[in-house]
Amino acid sequence: MNRSRRSFLEIAAMLGGGVFFKQTFLGNAARAQATEPRFLVMAYFGGGWDQLLALDPRDATAAAYQYAAARAAGGSGIFPAYADMAAGDPLMNPVMTATGGTGVQSRGALTFGPAMPASLMDHYQDLAIIRGMTMDTLTHEVGRRYNLTGKFPRGLAPNGSSLNTVVSAQTAAMGGDLPNLAIGSESFNETYPAAATAVRVNNAADVRTVLQPQAVNPQLLAGSDGALQAFEANSDTCEAHGYDATGLVAAFRASKVQARQMTNSGAAAMFNFVVPPPASLTSLYSAFGLNVAADLTGPRGRAALAAQAMTQGVSNVVSVQLASDLDDHFDEAGSQSVQLRDGFDALGRLIAWLKGTNVPGTSKSYWQCTTIMAFSEFARTPMINSRDGRDHHLASSMLIGGAGLKGNQVFGATSNKGMGAQKFNFATGALDATNGYPIRPADVHATLLTAMELDASHLSNQSPRVIGKLIA
Repeated sequence: MNRSRRSFLEIAAMLGGGVFFKQTFLGNAARAQATEPRFLVMAYFGGGWDQLLALDPRDATAAAYQYAAARAAGGSGIFPAYADMAAGDPLMNPVMTATGGTGVQSRGALTFGPAMPASLMDHYQDLAIIRGMTMDTLTHEVGRRYNLTGKFPRGLAPNGSSLNTVVSAQTAAMGGDLPNLAIGSESFNETYPAAATAVRVNNAADVRTVLQPQAVNPQLLAGSDGALQAFEANSDTCEAHGYDATGLVAAFRASKVQARQMTNSGAAAMFNFVVPPPASLTSLYSAFGLNVAADLTGPRGRAALAAQAMTQGVSNVVSVQLASDLDDHFDEAGSQSVQLRDGFDALGRLIAWLKGTNVPGTSKSYWQCTTIMAFSEFARTPMINSRDGRDHHLASSMLIGGAGLKGNQVFGATSNKGMGAQKFNFATGALDATNGYPIRPADVHATLLTAMELDASHLSNQSPRVIGKLIA
């Protein structure tokens, strides 16, 4: 559940709840710390995406992928249905014309479906596609949390901490007032310090609420507040000696300091997202195409919020939901492709913004220090159902890229019959049905953390395989 700023501060201060208790009192706070600038963006496309339209396309003119042939006994079981989709989404028509009806767009070694916008494909040299990733579930909550944590959930409950929390904990010295920001996205913390826990928001107004001091009546007298801060800073107390064996007092004091820093930073003014924009935000609005109030709460507005938090030193880890209604069991035409295009357009604009902005004190752009992971909980079936939609499918895909990764590459594949997940040799990248392995979320997490030069030991019980072909 989203929490108010006040309840967040209360939780941070008092370490309420099992998650915070466990991470503090079990002594799991000591973690590896990155020394170079490190940033992470996790882009979530909610509902289960049709990868034929985006990351794993098929030639719609091929005989095997026509409706009757695909449905026939021994047929491919794959029907791209691009013409049907274009009937409900006119923006697909220019792509279908430009590709000679195939619907497959090419950039370097990468191929994309007809819903992928140029604003994302323009970055192909920095991006890699992972195909044929087995999700082992058709349940939304399980698939989403599996991708977030790299560990298969316990029932519907998450199993471990989400990737954004893991990275935030290991880049603590680089974090700002909201080091781990989750925009419309779930996030979990099972064993890491409370400061690594994501602050969940839905929009810029929520960020302002978190960052600005709240009116308190009656006000604490200045002298009393000063005495309280002096007491909190004094480690030579009975509390410190008698009650801090498990870290409670130290954690309480650290949380209070962090809470004061957060609400007194003045950063709230950076998130005054209104229409028309203040002068300080005009270039951001232009880059993300924010023209009317509705844009601020859509994919481009959320991506702009992520860009502002990252490049203004407020957050170095951001997870953001860029699509929210992809569960198209009925009448997919005009729905799925529109949402995918809008979400990937927002992500492409975010990458462009990061490329054009330098990390203070360095000669590097934010993009040179940023890793991205774009995902959905699973894919949709390669055949259209009787309701003109697609159902849940086990083999999915991911888009990754950025610092430490080799772009313009594809790893993995789905079969040309039924789009099943294939087994691959992780060292060579070659299809290996005999000795290969299926790609799992744990493998992707381990690969990303390795590329970022961060610790992935929390995944050891998953026996992850790093995709060496993608590591720069």
